[in-house]
Amino acid sequence: MTGLRGRRDVAFESFDFAKGRADLKRRRQANLDRLPELLEQFTQRLSAVGGVVHFANDAAEAREIIGQICFNAGSDLPAGKRMVVTKSKSMATEEIELNKYLEGLGMEVVETDLGERMVQLTHTHPSHLIAPAIHLTKEDAAKVFGTEPTVEAIQRHARESLREKFIEATVGISGANIAIAETGTIVLVTNEGNADLTTTLPPVHIAVFGFDKIVASLDDAVAILRMLPRSGTGQIISSYVNWITGPSRSADIEQSLTIGVHGPREMHCVILDNGRDQMLESPLFRDALTCIRCGACSNACPPFMAVGGHRFGGPIYNGPIGLVLTPFHHGLEDADLANTLCAQCNACQEICPVDIPLPRQILEHRRQGRKSMRKRAVLELWKRPQLADTVMRAAAPFTRLLPGTPRLASTPYRDRVRAGAGEGEPLTIFASCLGDRAWPQAASALERIARAAGYAVGFPKEQWCCGLIAANAGDFATGNKLTTELGAALRDSKGPIVTPSASCFGAFTIDAADWGPAPDVDVRERMRDSTRFTLELLESRPNLVDSERMSLKIAYHDSCQSLRQLGLKSEPRRLLELAGYEVVDLPDIANCCGFGGTFSLEWPGVADRLAQWKLDAVKKTGCAVVASDNPGCLMQIATAARKSGMKLRVAHVLELVAEHLA
Repeated sequence: MTGLRGRRDVAFESFDFAKGRADLKRRRQANLDRLPELLEQFTQRLSAVGGVVHFANDAAEAREIIGQICFNAGSDLPAGKRMVVTKSKSMATEEIELNKYLEGLGMEVVETDLGERMVQLTHTHPSHLIAPAIHLTKEDAAKVFGTEPTVEAIQRHARESLREKFIEATVGISGANIAIAETGTIVLVTNEGNADLTTTLPPVHIAVFGFDKIVASLDDAVAILRMLPRSGTGQIISSYVNWITGPSRSADIEQSLTIGVHGPREMHCVILDNGRDQMLESPLFRDALTCIRCGACSNACPPFMAVGGHRFGGPIYNGPIGLVLTPFHHGLEDADLANTLCAQCNACQEICPVDIPLPRQILEHRRQGRKSMRKRAVLELWKRPQLADTVMRAAAPFTRLLPGTPRLASTPYRDRVRAGAGEGEPLTIFASCLGDRAWPQAASALERIARAAGYAVGFPKEQWCCGLIAANAGDFATGNKLTTELGAALRDSKGPIVTPSASCFGAFTIDAADWGPAPDVDVRERMRDSTRFTLELLESRPNLVDSERMSLKIAYHDSCQSLRQLGLKSEPRRLLELAGYEVVDLPDIANCCGFGGTFSLEWPGVADRLAQWKLDAVKKTGCAVVASDNPGCLMQIATAARKSGMKLRVAHVLELVAEHLA
């Protein structure tokens, strides 16, 4: 997965990703706006060159249409001869479970993509949108094919066995990456060449795809081709791009148009709805239909990397986009458990070539889905601050007994804050629930820095939680309740409200509007994240710190919300440098520490794996200190370090700055 991400980054060095994404998103949304017109135009253009379009409302109807076409195609076969159907890679045919249906009709169905063939012969299903057998090794493939475990031997066997099937096939079935309305053309993007043989050798070609693949023009198709190979496999262009317009035609013989000379005599396009119209009508989910199926969201997803596509997704579509699509194609229950594997790290939207708001869409499904008993218990506790206070104070001593248990502070920040605001301009600290109870040293450091700068610091003790933990668990009602209560607790405070929790800042000022009525405007406008606030402070008053003080190198962990929601990339590094530290970036092993609020409670094994990868990244830097700006991340990394026996100081950026105050 890290290799796929690395190749993608190199491929976009020659093409402006942000510009290409904005252009493609605009085009894809415009295509959706004109969809009925484009479908009609595609049908007319394809019919004009001898192709046939079929529309299927659901999977069953699509299977029946394809089964009938195959039955008709095989009517001339000798009695007792089994029809062979070859297939190139197609997630749409997986979606409608076509193979099982055709085999039930007595046909031999042969997957010709090498990965799909391995999956077919192991009786599993694709574990990645573009790399279906990424979960299998070459040793697995060798066992399936009965060859030596070398790439050359596997390829040789595939050629020898599959060429016979290509020649014998009566029907070839493909998907379509793009369907162009102005010409009636389908476009296939592949790397093995098997699609060429599937769509040219059999006398009948069937292309199966959702109506979301329709685009208006060749220009729209080229816009997709600029982004699709780069995003999916890190190629500037894939090995093969097939442009197919109707059945094979030739006018070389007596200058008369003849069908089927060099390829299929019939070309059918089966266009699927199967829940897509419902998505089209939804303001929230409509953007999911702009997906170009590059699989980049899976490549960027840390939990997907930890568990694989057979767990992360629905029965067919996997990865983050699979969590969004599955409820529409196969029902919410099929994605209910899997959508809790999303850590809401936002990596999928950051890398998406059409900027689909996947995290928000996944949350919407999660909101409607079931909640585990463990999650419900946490949410019930969290919505009762006084009870939570009692429980957490009582539990704090016991959390220090086991190295693998996240620690609660024996003395929360609310008990440490200095009495008396002092003189100077007012400043209010919102510690956040975790900052108060799990990492109070961050809020204490913020208080020290603010007082050193001459602020009169206040801390309203009625404050509790921003609501993010509840909302990320899919309980928007509790999230809104907690946000509203926080706004009320901070309403009478003075000056800027600064929080050492970047994710809580983002939740209160950005996310909360999705959960219910927007938070108090005055409170929201005064809220500041501590990283930008302290950076501006040191840039205007560099004498606040002794930047010449000797210090160790600091490995920096970008929290997911800080980096992807708030855009805090250079700011924390610059802040540490101004305070006299040398900052080292972590190598790309897994971009998330695995905390994710209730994610780490629901999937502790997955969270532990991500945290261990984070520790592996820290080890590669040689640093003895790792810093971040989010209490949840700090707690997760510190717990993992204690559990593994690794000697590592885990510190909030503010702690390190406070230690270098002049």
